[in-house]
Amino acid sequence: MNNSVKPKPAASLILIRNKRNKSEVLMGQRPKTSKFAPNMWVFPGGRLERLDFFNNQIALKKKVLSDLNKLKATESLSRGLISAAIRETEEETGLKLINKNLDGLWVLARAITPTYQKIRFDTKFFVIDHNNFSKKIIGNGELNNLGFLDLYKAIKLPLFDITEFLLEELIKKQEKKINKKYFPFFWRYKKSTRIITRPNNT
Repeated sequence: MNNSVKPKPAASLILIRNKRNKSEVLMGQRPKTSKFAPNMWVFPGGRLERLDFFNNQIALKKKVLSDLNKLKATESLSRGLISAAIRETEEETGLKLINKNLDGLWVLARAITPTYQKIRFDTKFFVIDHNNFSKKIIGNGELNNLGFLDLYKAIKLPLFDITEFLLEELIKKQEKKINKKYFPFFWRYKKSTRIITRPNNT
C-alpha cells in the first residue's frame, strides 16, 4: 500500500544575469528558524494557487508550451505554473515583471520530491533573463541574503540535491558542454534510485 503524500504543483523561477561572459543566478537563503530546510539556499518559487490560472496578461511562447506538454502540463496548467513562478518571485524578492512577453523564458526541468518526504512538490523550473524584471531587490522575509551569485560560488552553498543538479546543468550550459536541446529534464526518485529523463531524447 502506498501511503506517500501526493505532491503539490509548484513552480520556481531562475533569474539569470550575464556578467563578463559568466552567468549569475538570483538565490536566497531560507531562515535558520524555518521548520523546513533551514539555512538552505534556493531559487524564488512556491506552490501553485488558484488565482494563478487566471493570469491572461503574460504571453506564452509555443516552445515553452511544447516543452511543458512533454512534462505532462496542459496549457492551462502551464499558464498557472508560469504565473505562480512570477508571483512568488515578486513576493519574495520585490522584483516586478516589466516585460509581459517573457523574452527568453525557457523550461529547465520538472522535479518531484521523493515519496518518503512528508512535504512533497511537483515543481517546474523556468529560466529567464533578469532584464524582464525591475532592478531593486526587496525581500519579504521568506528568504535572506537575496542576491545574484556566480554559478561556481552558488554550487558550493548548502543546497537541496535538485538545486545542486540544476546549477551543475547551468554550468555545463555556460561551458558549452550542453545546450538548450538537453532541456527540459524530468527528475524523480523510484524508492532510493534517482531517475533523470530528457523528453527531447537528447
